[in-house]
Amino acid sequence: MIANILIGAIIFGYAGFVLVRHIKKSSKGKCASCSLAKNCEGSCASTYSYKQENRI
Repeated sequence: MIANILIGAIIFGYAGFVLVRHIKKSSKGKCASCSLAKNCEGSCASTYSYKQENRI
């Protein structure tokens, strides 16, 4: 009985952790939450600054 409660608590705890992590990442935006954002040539930040520099 105690093992079932412990296993259930671990499962629900992990599900809550994953849900909170997903919400935090999605609030940052598409490119900011991407793990490749700093090295990606098509990242939103580099595309935005490129467009701003060539605007003049």
